[in-house]
Amino acid sequence: MPSESMFVSNAIQGIAVAMGFAFIIVLLSTGNIINAVIAIFCVAMVVVSITGVFYINGQQFGTIESIAVVVLIGFSVDYIIHYSADYIHSKEDTRELKMQQSLR
Repeated sequence: MPSESMFVSNAIQGIAVAMGFAFIIVLLSTGNIINAVIAIFCVAMVVVSITGVFYINGQQFGTIESIAVVVLIGFSVDYIIHYSADYIHSKEDTRELKMQQSLR
């Protein structure tokens, strides 16, 4: 159906725009390009995992799913940005201690 192909193309476009904005936000909040790339990679893996589950379950990609995927990016960025910012702004000396602090 034409509407199903539009849902998929709009979802892909929404993912691309949301990931671009997410990268800029993570980069501005942490000030570290490597951390921003790793954080966006983690967000991308969350999106791939969820869309993979949609595919495995045989769900059709409709209106609800296309909106849910874009909202999922927002939740993923919010979750990951807290860890990234806490890691970057940690006063600890080693990477291990910084990671422990960010996880606490």
